[in-house]
Amino acid sequence: MSLPSRLDALKDLPLSTFRAKLWPHNDSCFKISGPTDDESWRLQLRTSEGLSDAEFTSCFSLVRETSAADYKASPDGWHPVKKRKEMRLRDMRYILLGRASLRQPEGGPCLPVDGFLSFMLTWEDGIEVIYCYEIHLDEHVRGRGMGKRLMGCLEEVGRKAEVKKAMLTVFKKNKAAVKFYERLGYGEDEFSPRPKKLRNGVVKELDYLIMSKSLISGTKNREKERQRKRKAAG
Repeated sequence: MSLPSRLDALKDLPLSTFRAKLWPHNDSCFKISGPTDDESWRLQLRTSEGLSDAEFTSCFSLVRETSAADYKASPDGWHPVKKRKEMRLRDMRYILLGRASLRQPEGGPCLPVDGFLSFMLTWEDGIEVIYCYEIHLDEHVRGRGMGKRLMGCLEEVGRKAEVKKAMLTVFKKNKAAVKFYERLGYGEDEFSPRPKKLRNGVVKELDYLIMSKSLISGTKNREKERQRKRKAAG
């Protein structure tokens, strides 16, 4: 199969098959120490179409509460309608974080949504990647390892899908987020836009950074790179 058709086949899998092939099963339910006792949490996988209206509204509210100010301060601005449309893209997948309940089966409602990560299997500059579009946590669950766990699930899906790297975009002014990703092994991607020098000599810095992390290593990494170059050469 060609490079595009292999990834397309994965993206077109029904959610149940996608979960069986790529989802890290041992990470669906977990406990962490809370203020008074151990708290049980659950991660649930969804398609953009499979999100209930309430789940989608909860996810969008988290985006608005945690990132709208950064968007408004950027040259592109904050556009709620455009953001909602992006969040409903056909190939988008969601990992929802919520409190676990014995009465809620896998695939049952995840309300309230205490955090989420959205991602897509796609191509960047001809390279197969898993792209993290959004990761947001409600204030009361921050600083408890939830973000690291969500990113770990993203990377495991990427490894099982055998893509080359995980990628994301982050506002440079969000220093805490940049440091968080750096601690997880992410660095500035080779295709991250560089500062532009204008005709008057002024250097224009962009307000965002594209970061990435390799998901393959050693011999396997080198062999995949050779195969990619051979295909590119025709």
